[in-house]
Amino acid sequence: MAHPVWAIRYLFLEPSDDHELEIAREVDRLARRNQLFSDAVPELRALLDFKISSTDYDFLKRYIYWRIENPVVK
Repeated sequence: MAHPVWAIRYLFLEPSDDHELEIAREVDRLARRNQLFSDAVPELRALLDFKISSTDYDFLKRYIYWRIENPVVK
């Protein structure tokens, strides 16, 4: 099945630094508890121990959507 061009950038999404790794861990934690929704950005920002940059924020949004499309297998 072909993916739309906008979706291709989400196929291989992985953290590239410590902030992104922590973001991914928190998103995955919510996903494992079936509590991950597309509007979870404010909740996730509150869970992080650092102030996120605009790059971190972009990764957070992309990773949420990617994780919703690619659920955690239990």
